[in-house]
Amino acid sequence: MGLSVRLADLDGMTTQERDQLLGQLVNEATGPANGQLALVASRVRAFEQRYEMSSEQLLDHLRRGEQTETAEIAEWLFWLQVQRRCARK
Repeated sequence: MGLSVRLADLDGMTTQERDQLLGQLVNEATGPANGQLALVASRVRAFEQRYEMSSEQLLDHLRRGEQTETAEIAEWLFWLQVQRRCARK
């Protein structure tokens, strides 16, 4: 599940986006041998920061019909599910 980047993708990014992505690559490469759970947790945290709510709040909003499930929300739910499955092991 490692992060991958095509060089062509870097051309279309701002300096800040490039630095953030390359920083993620370095962190993943220098992290523990099985640092996948940390990567998943960081992706979940990124969504929580972007939407300014916890994953629990998101789930509550979805249950009550107060949040629309967009493609981005579906991705957040995917990473949350991966995180919870890995935590159970």
